Amino acid sequence: MPGAAFTEIAGNDLAKLEIKPAPAQTTNSGVALGQRLFLKGFRRVRSGINPDVEIGQFLTEVAHFPNAVPLAGTVDYLAADGSTATLGVLHGYVENQGDGWSYTVEYLERFLEERLTTKDVAPDGVHGAYLGLIQTLGLRTAELHRALAMSKDNPAFAPEPIEVSDIAAWKKHAVDQVEAALSLLHRQRADLPEVVRADAERLLGLRDALLKMIEAAASPSVAGLKTRYHGDYHLGQVLIRSNDFVIIDFEGEPSRPFSERRAKHSALRDVAGMLRSFDYARHAALLHVTAHKPEDYARLDLPASQWERETRAAFLRAYAQNTQQGTLYRSFSEVSGLLRLFEVEKALYELRYELGMRLDWVVIPLRGLIALAQAGAQPLEEGPWNA
Repeated sequence: MPGAAFTEIAGNDLAKLEIKPAPAQTTNSGVALGQRLFLKGFRRVRSGINPDVEIGQFLTEVAHFPNAVPLAGTVDYLAADGSTATLGVLHGYVENQGDGWSYTVEYLERFLEERLTTKDVAPDGVHGAYLGLIQTLGLRTAELHRALAMSKDNPAFAPEPIEVSDIAAWKKHAVDQVEAALSLLHRQRADLPEVVRADAERLLGLRDALLKMIEAAASPSVAGLKTRYHGDYHLGQVLIRSNDFVIIDFEGEPSRPFSERRAKHSALRDVAGMLRSFDYARHAALLHVTAHKPEDYARLDLPASQWERETRAAFLRAYAQNTQQGTLYRSFSEVSGLLRLFEVEKALYELRYELGMRLDWVVIPLRGLIALAQAGAQPLEEGPWNA
């Protein structure tokens, strides 16, 4: 079914467009039609309203958000009982220089390899150009969240205030995730690579610290809004285009039901997802650079950690400066504890995922959770939230 923007995006010579398969993706398949259209086919098809279509249509036709991949149409299946299922989504083709994940990991690997060849401390401002790009990412993330909160009349998108009951439910969910993740870790700790078993035991010993941090993370009276949000936000979901970003894939976590993916929540869950993505990029680069010389890991961990701190701070500053002042939050400082809660929740999800899928990557959420538990209820990185 063509969308309102189909004619403008597709043009009138579709038959002449060259069809090229896209590189393999984890959950979906895709083909490019020239440099004008991109067709994404869902490998897991469900009946109902697909959030990738719903959000894509809203951002393209209502919000006119320029930094999201535009929606041109859908391929739908109509069942005999009248129910529908989306088989695929047709987007406008986005010229790009790759996704944020590949760019970041490759950048950090080059930086760490340079650190191996010198004993000098990295100069101040060494990441200046990269951090400028990350500030743009923080800005675009804020603009996305403001765009998704702009509708007052559409019930599927109209913002709702965060209630005391929401905070209580979010904390309970996080507590449940602690119990589930640590129980799974306890059962599987003997199967872990030997180098991370000590980390596993350490995290198991921090269970009470995690629970106390969750309880102290957010005040019941936090002022903010529940809105639609991306739902699976990380560096792999943003394409780099001319020192800017285009955000893609609004379907949310593919394993979750549509009802959960379409539910309104705090958009800070997207922010937490991106912060965790920075941590994953740091570890991925470290593991690759030190694959043949593990003894270099400890030496390189310090500059890599400093990169992550600067990257987080740059992203959070740009995001905070463009979302408060009455749009999504009364004060970003006020909701920083809520963000910490969602970061823990995301890391717990990652731990369960890696225990089931990639034992050699378990070290990433393990060490992330250890750091979060040790930080406790301390505030996030300092930043001029009110600037």
